[in-house]
Amino acid sequence: MIKAYTDGACRGGNPGFCSCAWVLVWPNNDVSKHGYYLGPERRTNNYAEYQGLIKLLEHLYTHSIRNVIIHCDSKLVVNQVNQKWEVNSDDLRPLMSKAYGLLVHGAHVLKHVKGHDGNKGNEIADKLCNEVLDEHKEEYEKQT
Repeated sequence: MIKAYTDGACRGGNPGFCSCAWVLVWPNNDVSKHGYYLGPERRTNNYAEYQGLIKLLEHLYTHSIRNVIIHCDSKLVVNQVNQKWEVNSDDLRPLMSKAYGLLVHGAHVLKHVKGHDGNKGNEIADKLCNEVLDEHKEEYEKQT
């Protein structure tokens, strides 16, 4: 069974300068991971969380990887994509639709995982988000 973890992060407020990341843990415990800078525009943390999930789902789709158990530490993203909560934000509605479509197409399962609770996959994704923001710190600090 392939497991995945997604995360998003903001600095400099919310909205702020954002990054996102995903981590794939293969059955043999090998790890694939990728982080993305979402700047230089200021975005919300919810936007960053959605982008982490969408970027993972796009990767899975491109590589024909199906039936992944995906963990996300955003209750909002998990509950909206799983159709348990309404999407009240016009900015998030298209992100939810895209994520939902890719999730269903790949027969993936999206679950909530508590952030900063010792879960190794989630910690790797969180660390990767921060590393990406560190790499772009000079760029976004010029804008503050």
